[in-house]
Amino acid sequence: MPKIIVGDYLLDPEQQLLFQHGQEVAIEPKAFALLLYLYHQRERYVSLEELHQQVWTDRVVSDSAVRSSIKKLRNVLDDNDLSQPRYIKSVAKRGYKLVCQVTEIYDEPLADAATTTDLPVAIAAAASGSPATAMAKRSANLIPLLLVPIVAAVLLWLLLPWLQAPKTAEQSPLPLVSQLSSGQHIPTPAGEKRGLALSPDGTQLAFLGRPNQSEPWQLYLMDRQSRDIRLLPTAAQQPILLAFADHQSMFVVDALMGDSAIYHVQLDTAMQLVAEQKVAGFPFIAHLSPAIGEDSWLINAADGLQKPVKLYRWQLGSDQPELLQARSSAIDHIYRSMFSPSGQRLANAVFLNSVVFGVEVHDLHSNQILYSGQVADSLSRLEWLDDESLILLDDKQGLILLDLPSQTQRVIMAHGDEKIEDFSILGAERRLMALRNEFLSEPLFYELLPGSGFAIERIVKVPEGIRQLNYADNERYFGVLQEQDTRMVVQYTQHGGSKEVLFSAPQRIELLDYHAAQAALLLQVGQQLMVLHLNTSLVELVPTSQSLLDHHAAFSLDGNLVYFGQLIAGEWQLHQYERASQQSRLLVTGYRSLRETLDGFIAATGLGDLYHLDPQLRPLKPLGQRINTEFISRWYVRQQKLIWSDFDLASTWLNQLDLLSGELQQTRFTFEKMHPRFVLSQDGNRVLGVSRRTRTTNLVEVDLPAQLFTP
Repeated sequence: MPKIIVGDYLLDPEQQLLFQHGQEVAIEPKAFALLLYLYHQRERYVSLEELHQQVWTDRVVSDSAVRSSIKKLRNVLDDNDLSQPRYIKSVAKRGYKLVCQVTEIYDEPLADAATTTDLPVAIAAAASGSPATAMAKRSANLIPLLLVPIVAAVLLWLLLPWLQAPKTAEQSPLPLVSQLSSGQHIPTPAGEKRGLALSPDGTQLAFLGRPNQSEPWQLYLMDRQSRDIRLLPTAAQQPILLAFADHQSMFVVDALMGDSAIYHVQLDTAMQLVAEQKVAGFPFIAHLSPAIGEDSWLINAADGLQKPVKLYRWQLGSDQPELLQARSSAIDHIYRSMFSPSGQRLANAVFLNSVVFGVEVHDLHSNQILYSGQVADSLSRLEWLDDESLILLDDKQGLILLDLPSQTQRVIMAHGDEKIEDFSILGAERRLMALRNEFLSEPLFYELLPGSGFAIERIVKVPEGIRQLNYADNERYFGVLQEQDTRMVVQYTQHGGSKEVLFSAPQRIELLDYHAAQAALLLQVGQQLMVLHLNTSLVELVPTSQSLLDHHAAFSLDGNLVYFGQLIAGEWQLHQYERASQQSRLLVTGYRSLRETLDGFIAATGLGDLYHLDPQLRPLKPLGQRINTEFISRWYVRQQKLIWSDFDLASTWLNQLDLLSGELQQTRFTFEKMHPRFVLSQDGNRVLGVSRRTRTTNLVEVDLPAQLFTP
């Protein structure tokens, strides 16, 4: 029988015991049974009546007795803030649901494991607190690695080409209501496309496209009857979506990091460009959709680079958007919103605790929540079919029909050989326009020389399926590859030889650091930091809280410590994990990541500002530089040089600061040719970079079955 990790706790169902960081926690038998049942039903809400029937099978008790047990369980889990539940969420008239991160661990290898080369995981033994060997088992319910508060789900959507494995369409756990046809192919210019938009009368179709990754994104306009396509110029540097304002004008959203903007494009009767004007701006804009009222729009945006994405109402011509909705937590985001056709309902795509993707539907007349549920991954788009149903584009599963009367989600078109990039509904014709991407070819890894202005020296050959790469030594590399729904850390040599699987898990894996002398890899697996022992194949689980984890953890110089940051109660804190004692402790507040040097430390604040600290962590001086703190960026200190990446989704910069002289060198690349997730060798003389090849995007037109629409 497996043991179960539930947030910070370990459940041993066989012995009916609960542990936290290796120490037994007192819990009543009925509270334990309640927690175990919520775990087994974690994909849905459990009603009070069901708890009576399934947990209190031995006797009849009152509703107040059940609620009392739930309260006791919350006390045990230190989960008493009902407005921001970390473990048990309750919704009136729906019941209770376990919302924390979970996984199962097995004491022996599983006969049906995804791979027979899974290696053991070291976890504190339940009874003694000593290391014990166990094996991680895939849990289909685990939420994958998510993002830091700034642009949340939108960054994930924009960066999916970098994060996904080639052609790994997974079997959806949701039922198929009616598989839509593959649709009629519509000829378009070759290359990549995104950002579909239909004019109000349905005669014009706009989209963004480019022939290859070296070219900028451009605006295309198609006459749906003649299929004629014209190219329209735009000032947007990183356009991500389009929205028609009326028959002869549209908005272009430019998602440039730190300087996002909305451009108003005006056309004449021949649909030729007349004028383009910047009409609104935010540090980051995630989405734009029509609101109720003439020239009124909904904008999902962040008012700062370390702020959550909120919902605003904006009037064309106004300089002051009105805040419409915001979550109470600084790490909750409302990243897409859309009114229903009647204007009486509002659907929001939300990203909660920087961990869970979900959908909420509000009835504006009664001020009630009509629907609240999770989705498997970030939503690239949502559109209303009518006031009772929506179509969602889930980046993991495909097109999902959300039916409000039945409170159900059903896949109507799964990602197949071509991944669905975007869609738009033409309700009057009951048709759906969709962009479908061919799955990515293999990325291209190459080596650069920091001492020569980051000149490219050679191409690095990698096994098929590798998505990340890190230096080992003597022409050895570590990589992360994905086969269906399993991610694996592998080791291989540049010149021949088969790859060796070191570790596998269903969650997203990040290679954060490698210490050669300790033969140890620092990984982030989902929201869990781990140290992988290469010689023993054991794994140390780094104790962290349920709070947001910074994605720039690193080893100390001797490899005996791990430094990591967490956002706790709105404040960044630096923690130190001592590998010998397997204990974590708070080091200092106000910083989110740390690199040890020969004479002290370099630390980054919550905003990324860099400071030189002495060995006692006292500030010596500011360095006058700011790193990018997003999860895909990297920073290193090697040989008295500080090297970090920065990006704005149009360009990537590699920056090199000499800590002795203060000299700064910057090299610019196009974003697609140099991903911000680079790797610096231990001696600081080589950089591993990665770029991706251009995809082909096809435009298709699909007829929607009549049964999808409410009679």
